[in-house]
Amino acid sequence: MAKTIAVLGATGNQGGAVAFFFNAQGWNVRGISRSASSASSKALISKGISVVEADVDDFPTLVSAFSGAHVIFAVTDFWAPFFEAYPELSKVSDRATGEHALAIEARRGKTIVDAATKVLEKEGVLERFVFSTLPSFKDQSGGKYTYAYHFDAKAVVSEYLKEQKALWEKSSLLNMAFYTTNLIKMGSFMGANKDPNGNKIIWHRTGGNEAVHPFVVPDDTGIFVDLLARAPPKQDLLGVSEMASYATFMNIWSEVTDVPSEVEQGTEDEADKAIPGGLGREVAESTSTSAEFGWGKHLVLPKDLDPNVKTTSLRTYFENEDWKPFLENA
Repeated sequence: MAKTIAVLGATGNQGGAVAFFFNAQGWNVRGISRSASSASSKALISKGISVVEADVDDFPTLVSAFSGAHVIFAVTDFWAPFFEAYPELSKVSDRATGEHALAIEARRGKTIVDAATKVLEKEGVLERFVFSTLPSFKDQSGGKYTYAYHFDAKAVVSEYLKEQKALWEKSSLLNMAFYTTNLIKMGSFMGANKDPNGNKIIWHRTGGNEAVHPFVVPDDTGIFVDLLARAPPKQDLLGVSEMASYATFMNIWSEVTDVPSEVEQGTEDEADKAIPGGLGREVAESTSTSAEFGWGKHLVLPKDLDPNVKTTSLRTYFENEDWKPFLENA
């Protein structure tokens, strides 16, 4: 009999990748969505994936959605509450929006953990709880960088999970690297624009052009969750498709697209001036922390769990992406 995986955020980037991967492996996939009648939910259903409704602010619905699952994949959303509050809170202070979103994400993450704990205590069926998280960049930088709230928020939930002894014995953490899709989805917001002559793309980045960062193709999420489902518990995995500097990243991109590019060194203050209210500094300090301090030596890599694992290369991702909208709007 096929095992069941319950997938939070099944209509999103990470959850969708997990749902489709495990569905292809013959698992009974239970996608969890706020609305089973939405277009994105119907797309899952059309692929043979069941969809149940639950809300991360509603504990009983989460317990019901998790019931009977052998594996639970959980992901929380920092950016939705951030951008919802940004127009008003950014006027209050440059920390107000980040602190607001952190509080909401931490609360919801703890509710998810509590629901999984309840199901484990009640049924004893759960074999693995995988939480999509990020390391605290405030801690990783020794307090030098304190605006990377979307990292610190998930770290709060991870620490709470570790305090739930019974559930932690069945759990592992997945730290998703910098999305390769950020360039195409948020190019200008991320500091990538055409030069004044419109001849090439200039990407302003902090932390040094040659510093090596982890990048992830979101579609690889299912691969990582599969690794964690098969490995012993208490793994702290870096979900990385390929390591590269931003200079290398853009060199490969230019080779694929035949569009010249250049990475220019920027500062946190410049990013803050370009996008005030804490948002520019949030993004810049994330890159700076990664460049100067890394993501943590405690993290294991996919190949540590399976030497034969195959992830998507930057070149392959670039070759399969449609860059026309990005280039038209850069």
